[in-house]
Amino acid sequence: MDKKEGGAKRRYDWLPVEMPVVARLVREKRAQHGDAHVNECWRRGVLQLEPGWFFAREGPLCVGTPWDTPAMANFAALSVTSTQALLVMRDPGGNDGAH
Repeated sequence: MDKKEGGAKRRYDWLPVEMPVVARLVREKRAQHGDAHVNECWRRGVLQLEPGWFFAREGPLCVGTPWDTPAMANFAALSVTSTQALLVMRDPGGNDGAH
């Protein structure tokens, strides 16, 4: 998350504690695609609630906005067990596909 969004950063300080696998996956995406891309996905999917940018689920907790397709919403709601985590972000190449 961008440091310029200090208030938002404080609101999500709980995430690494409550969603440790998602936090690890986000760190991996930062290493793979860079801070700028992950920050944009977070801003648009979590803060602005735009579908198709960022969605994560770990056990019963969710953050972000799922893709606006019924299949993705159903997958996100039903397919992640209490011991699993899911992170879906927009492709950095501009493709609408998740990775």
